[in-house]
Amino acid sequence: MKPVSIKKFRKFLKSIGLKHIRTESSHELYDYPNRPLLRPVTIDTNYPEVPLLHISTNLKTIGMTPKEFTEKIKNI
Repeated sequence: MKPVSIKKFRKFLKSIGLKHIRTESSHELYDYPNRPLLRPVTIDTNYPEVPLLHISTNLKTIGMTPKEFTEKIKNI
């Protein structure tokens, strides 16, 4: 797994059903509209790419394995 561009990560989140719920300063927050997560998925838009640590933390929040993520991101 490697860092992913912000644009591609946004497309990934939308492809699995997450919706942008709000922006707080430079952080975009995403959540499922019908069944909220324990905490929203967060993207820091100060960087051109989403760092690996942020990807892995967000995957744990979503309940997805790195292998599943890699397969889905290839198709985006």
